[in-house]
Order: sequence, then C-alpha cells, then structure tokens
Amino acid sequence: MASEEFEPTSVQAAEVIANLALAIDHKKVSRFNISRADVWDGAVRGFRRSTYSESSDIFVKFTDDAGSFEEGLDTGGPKREFLTLLMTHLRNRPIFDGPPERRYLVYNSTAVREDEYFLAGKMIVVSIIHGGPAPHFLSKDFVNHLLGKTTFNTTVEDVTDEELQKALRQVQEAESEESLQDVILQYSTMFQTAGCLRHTKVHERQMLIEDYLRWYILGRNQIAIQSFQKVDNPCLTQYLSLIDSKRDWQVCSF
Repeated sequence: MASEEFEPTSVQAAEVIANLALAIDHKKVSRFNISRADVWDGAVRGFRRSTYSESSDIFVKFTDDAGSFEEGLDTGGPKREFLTLLMTHLRNRPIFDGPPERRYLVYNSTAVREDEYFLAGKMIVVSIIHGGPAPHFLSKDFVNHLLGKTTFNTTVEDVTDEELQKALRQVQEAESEESLQDVILQYSTMFQTAGCLRHTKVHERQMLIEDYLRWYILGRNQIAIQSFQKVDNPCLTQYLSLIDSKRDWQVCSF
C-alpha cells in the first residue's frame, strides 16, 4: 500500500521553529533602534553592528515622530512589530520582483556591492526564529530552487516587464509555424540572451516559453541567489522544506 503523503500542520511548523529558537541566549541582546518612518535603515544598522549576535535575543527601541524612545523586549510587542514591518519592507525591496505573493530574487548591482542578498537571508532567519512573520511572499519555484528541486511552474504572469510578457504571449498565441518563427525572429535578441533561440515547432512553443522563464527567474539571477544562500543557518532550509511539503502554502505563514 502506498504511504500517505506527509502533510505538516501549523502545530508541526511551530514545533520546528520552537526547536530552532532554543539556541537563543535570552541573557544577551542585540540592540535595534528603529524609526517607523525608515525601518529598513534601522534594521540594516542593527544587523551590521559589530556587537550583533545571531544567538542573542533582540532588544528593540522605537522612536516616534517626536524622536522619543519606546522600548521593549517581548515576542508579542515591539520585537514582533519590528519583524512584521521588516518582512513587509523586505518583500518590496528592489532585490525582489514578481507578483506580491510570488516574489523571486533579481540581480541588482548596488545590492551585490552592499551584500544585501546575504543580509536578506539573515533577516528572514531572524524573523522566523524570533517569532516574526515567515517569508510567505516567496515564489514556490524560487523555494524549490533553493531546496535543489527542479519543479518549475512559473507562468508568463510572473514576468513584470510588459514588453517581455507581450513577446511571450505572442509565442503562446502563434497558431502556425510560420507565425511562430516570425515572432521568434522579431524577439531573437531576447531569446538569444537566454540561450534558447532555436527553430521551434508549434507543439514545442510551451517548452520554449518555459526555458525562457527558467532563465529569467533563476538563470540570470544566480549571483543574487548564491549570495542569499550564504546564510550559515539551517533554519531557513528547514523552514522552506517544511512549507514546500505542505499543499496549503499559507499554513506556515505566521
């Protein structure tokens, strides 16, 4: 008899995170001074301090519009608010592209110089372990790639560049080999850059689109992805493995 498919629950997800959080030393703290008007700047400064330690708890100070401080050290108060704001800001950073609920990393030269991809990975790990939101905005295909899986189901709708999306739709809609070759010739530079410029028959057009999308989402962004994966913490991999094995993508979105 075939074995039943493993279906993690939100309880199991919480247990995984609770176990990972055991490494936190609550007698030590890493300090973050955060302005709600510029959460990102305060977060970056905090993570890059020489005194920052991944094994320490987080001590958050918020400044209001008048510049006065309000502080706290608890999972349900300032720390939770900070991590929630941080994940929202991270999702909208220029290192990510795609629909709001299916984001993937994209190469950005400034972000590479400033090591923002590595920092983003660290922020996600910290948010998960310290009781903040999970990165539920990540694309399933991006997560699969991080986990070494080849499953790929990205669609043309995931391409935010209107011209590229238009070209791919024309390939999809070509009903004859002649019209398909005309479209491919028209956008030959685009397909050549992706390494998939070739003579394509009508029944092969979807394969051409998939090859282009795989390059567009993953291939051209390998430097960014590799930097993101440098985070030396098993938390991210374990967490992504958990949500990847659950059909309901939102069950682990804390």
